[in-house]
Amino acid sequence: MSEGQRMSVGGKRSLLVLTAALLAAHAFGKTANAQAIRDDARPAPNISFPESGEVLMQADELSYDKATRVVTASGNVELAYGERVLLADKVSYDETTGIVTAEGNVALLDPQGDVAFADQLVLRNEMRDGVIDTLRVLLSDNSRLAGHSVVRSGGNLTTLHRGVYSPCDICEEKGQTTPLWQIKAFRVVHNKQEKRIVYEDAFMEFFGVPVLYVPYFSHPDPSVRRQSGFLPPTIASSTELGQQLEVPYFWAISPDKDLTLIPRFTTKENIVYQGEYRQRFETGRMKAFATGTWPRTQQANSPSNNDFRGSLFGNGEFDIDENWSWSFRTELATDDTYLRKYDLSGTTDLINNLNATYVDGRNSFTADTYYFRGLLATDSESTTPWVAPALQYEYAFPDQILDGNVSFSANAMILGRSLGPQSRRVSSTVRWDRRETSANGFVYRFFGSLRGDFYSVEDVPNTAVPGADFEPQTIVRGLPTIGAEWSYPLARSEGGVHQVLEPIVQLISSPNVGNTVEIPNEDSLSFEFDDTNLFSEDRFAGLDRWETGTRANVGLRYSVYTPSGAQANALFGQSYRLEENTSVAAETGLRDETSDYVGRIMVSPSNNLLAVYRFRIDDERFKIRRNEVNLLGRHGPVSAELGYGYYAADQSVTFQEREEVYLGSVVKLDEYWRLFGQTRQDLADHRTVANRVGIGYEDECLDASLMFSQSFYRDRDYEPDSSVMFQVTFKTLGTGSPAGARGFE
Repeated sequence: MSEGQRMSVGGKRSLLVLTAALLAAHAFGKTANAQAIRDDARPAPNISFPESGEVLMQADELSYDKATRVVTASGNVELAYGERVLLADKVSYDETTGIVTAEGNVALLDPQGDVAFADQLVLRNEMRDGVIDTLRVLLSDNSRLAGHSVVRSGGNLTTLHRGVYSPCDICEEKGQTTPLWQIKAFRVVHNKQEKRIVYEDAFMEFFGVPVLYVPYFSHPDPSVRRQSGFLPPTIASSTELGQQLEVPYFWAISPDKDLTLIPRFTTKENIVYQGEYRQRFETGRMKAFATGTWPRTQQANSPSNNDFRGSLFGNGEFDIDENWSWSFRTELATDDTYLRKYDLSGTTDLINNLNATYVDGRNSFTADTYYFRGLLATDSESTTPWVAPALQYEYAFPDQILDGNVSFSANAMILGRSLGPQSRRVSSTVRWDRRETSANGFVYRFFGSLRGDFYSVEDVPNTAVPGADFEPQTIVRGLPTIGAEWSYPLARSEGGVHQVLEPIVQLISSPNVGNTVEIPNEDSLSFEFDDTNLFSEDRFAGLDRWETGTRANVGLRYSVYTPSGAQANALFGQSYRLEENTSVAAETGLRDETSDYVGRIMVSPSNNLLAVYRFRIDDERFKIRRNEVNLLGRHGPVSAELGYGYYAADQSVTFQEREEVYLGSVVKLDEYWRLFGQTRQDLADHRTVANRVGIGYEDECLDASLMFSQSFYRDRDYEPDSSVMFQVTFKTLGTGSPAGARGFE
């Protein structure tokens, strides 16, 4: 036989046919042990396993004893039956009893990807059952299972006596003789049909020292992605809630749904009940997270008037057909401070939304309803608006007009509140946009739009008469806009360095009709003039306000790229107007005929450093109105982020003057240990907003962290708080997140 020759035989007759093949080979004068012995290391077999259960064998030498009816293969033996593969130095098959005996460097690969190692093993029943003196198993997730007096039955049940399980590596170079943690048990049963590993009379050891005993313990085997069981607990301590313990339980209800129960036990308050439900459907998915508690004491400054405090958060997305879909978002709380006081969420605004969306290429339609709730002491439920509905339609014409793209958009909205202005709006816009590049490299863009709005409003405050409202009225307005943009990208390459210098001039003209205060400003309150909207046709985010008049936006953009990957870019510009823009506050820097200067500088010498500086400078006194610096860096084991921001008051409605600094860093002490910390300082009020510092450890089998955090915010019964949290995850036994899919029991 030539080197590497394989013999295949039918599943039921198995090695009987192999025996016949050996006899036939002998009859034709070929010596069975004439196969050459390979000198190189034996590679992993590359065998295709047919469903018929065909047996494939390869060995350096094959022999057959007629008297004992035993087939013997020796030297780099590879034997495959179905999806099971047996590797050994020597394998013999007793034709009479059907027993396969393997000796020397035995490895048995099963269909799940597990590999069992032994010095000798005896198999029967098509290699499904067997007895092994000492067994070492490498599971598919690289965890290990070992034991003595091993019995394998049914092809899926393996019983080990004095078994040991651990996913941890042993570093012999550092003199380590035991894994970081391991489970030792008098009896270990790996049931592949139920996909569980069960321990009886088990001890958990750290560095070889027993620390915990349980009479019974089990966890999913590596093939399981979702199975019911307890998840790793979290231990914490805080000045507000006292000592805390969370013990999550994951319930895999069915393949398409699960539930995680997360009771939190506290010493200063009653139990905080938490639960997360997730479900997938053929057309989408949904998730809901609910919490609740009955406070032990009712504080005088608490915004809650009930004995029960709780919350419900949820979201879902569903497809109706290839074009239509719908979604929902739910955020509810019984009172304003519950989420922050019980450390459930730091949000101060709740948004509830129901959405329907249609998309067909570049055309789309959306319908939304919104319910808002503010959780700060300054928020009023009676003045908080609701929206039902908000409709938006976008249509792109397939054919060009005058070599330009034409689109149409329409919007309709009904907004109301218990106390304050109410409005109903219908708005539509037709846009035309054309781009071209001349032979000498000039880039032109021409654009125009025609917009019309219809408003029905009532209870709108009259700013000229404090305490009085305008009469309910209907307002119709329209605005045509035309514009042109010119740019000239100047590119240069030398020595692998690419540079682009691009001057940009944008001219926009529309009637200077301004904005009327009789239309309430509901969707354009957040207004900032900066580098991101220097070349915007309309800098207002919504539709209740629009930018009018004739204006010019001028800027210079520069970019440079090097062969090493370093890059930088900068933008500097200013806006000019023929007339003063009374639609915006003077503090925005965009009201006068010449605006403030805005710009951005980004420098990234390598992938390990990024610096971004953004600014706005008063055009008359050159006073800084916005100063924002962000640094992201990594050097060796240290990663850090520095953020500084100064923002002048833009509008009294939304932004007050503020100045703050943020610093965060992670230091890798070695391959496994890390230090991390964060701090946020309010420089305007000379106070600390929040601090966090901690230490963490992570390797192939353990993830643990200890963190100390401080919050200095105060709102009614939510007081400044200091807390310590400890969390540990034993990898392969479960996961430390409620959204995880595995558990242990």
